Amino acid sequence: MFLVRWLLIINSIIPALILFNPKRYYLRVKKRLEYKGPIIVALNHTSFLDYVVALLAFPFRRFYVLVSAKFYDYNKVLTFFVKAMGVIRVDYSTGNMDAVNTAVKLLKDGKNILIFPEGHIETDGKLMKFGQAAALMSLGSGSPIIPVYHNGKIGPGKRDKMFIGEPIFPDNYLINEDTLLEQSKSLTNDLFDTIEKYRQFYLDSFYEAEGKKKPKRPKHSDFLYNFVKYTAYPGIYLAMHPRFVYENGMARGTRLKQKGMLLVSNHSWWIDAPFMYYIFFKLSPRCIAARDVANINKLWNFFERTMGCILLNREGFDWSAMRTCIDCLKQDIPLVVFPEGHMNYDDKLLPFMSGAVMLAMMTGTPVAPVYMHTTYKLFKKQVFVVGEAIKFDTKGQMPDNDSVVRANELLYNKMTELRQIAIRESSPEFNRQVKRARIQMKANLERVKVSISEAAEKKAK
Repeated sequence: MFLVRWLLIINSIIPALILFNPKRYYLRVKKRLEYKGPIIVALNHTSFLDYVVALLAFPFRRFYVLVSAKFYDYNKVLTFFVKAMGVIRVDYSTGNMDAVNTAVKLLKDGKNILIFPEGHIETDGKLMKFGQAAALMSLGSGSPIIPVYHNGKIGPGKRDKMFIGEPIFPDNYLINEDTLLEQSKSLTNDLFDTIEKYRQFYLDSFYEAEGKKKPKRPKHSDFLYNFVKYTAYPGIYLAMHPRFVYENGMARGTRLKQKGMLLVSNHSWWIDAPFMYYIFFKLSPRCIAARDVANINKLWNFFERTMGCILLNREGFDWSAMRTCIDCLKQDIPLVVFPEGHMNYDDKLLPFMSGAVMLAMMTGTPVAPVYMHTTYKLFKKQVFVVGEAIKFDTKGQMPDNDSVVRANELLYNKMTELRQIAIRESSPEFNRQVKRARIQMKANLERVKVSISEAAEKKAK
């Protein structure tokens, strides 16, 4: 059987990579799985080719997969080959506890298990009710479950999108005083909710989920825009040493979205906007910028217009800029917004202007919060904390003042949480460097203001 298995793998690996190789997206804080022991991969079931796709997604692990007795006993030739590949027969007519016990024994021996908890192939693109076999295996062996969702687009000319999440460990369920049945139900429900959340993320984030093609490059994303964007990317990467920290697994998914978002961040220096373009490099965002700042000199004005900036008049309500922002969001063009309104060098966030949440609520656009914990020094580490996207549910209604205030408070609190994560994930020395840099930048700004004021007075005389 060992020889047959390896002959099957060697002869099928190249065709499988060409035809069925999935595109993997990791919805977990750390891309690399630190746990090195045996795992249970729980995957939604869309076709008979799911097994092949799963093996390609986890190429360095050997899996034993649970299959129905009907498939296993289809004919003698098929039975021979599936036994060679490592299959556990499940007889639904008599219950599947024998299969579960076999899987638990294999897990305790250091082997990996692949299971389709629905038990049947999906027919309408929605998840079906999960069986408890995966939970029972996890509780019986102590091995974690890796929740995985894929869209099932397998075959020539297609590429399956696979979303791989954080491992679910059974420890939190075992410490409860519940019976095994109650523990199993609780773990199964959480597994279902997690994979359903990944399915919803796919539906909300990718045009392909709606049967649409990805839109062509927007008008603002012309040659000059992309030239600056693509030349700045390696410069920021090499000179600023950015490090990404994610609030949770879904926060990593924020940077994978294809559709429009409001990209919201704290604001301490002019380079914050290029940083946001770097963080969301795969998108083609525009940035809301102050008109008075853009008019400082012709070169700066040209640069901001080149990068698709929407110039906002801060002296009053700028309906023209607001309408442009709404149009962009309705066309799924991401917008970079700094809700503090101007650069802030203090150690805590300024109160947020309500414009960002108003735009989000009026257009139904999710808000992607980012906290930048930086010294702005060349060749020094910069920490970017990316939060999970927030969507304010207005139920298709225009937001009233109270709902805008609550939403603004929620966004402010979220940004404060990201700031705490940035401080916690950084060394005490780096946190001190950030404070010193902000104090120095604030002093420099005051000197610049004095110089401008003196120059204006001199000119007036």
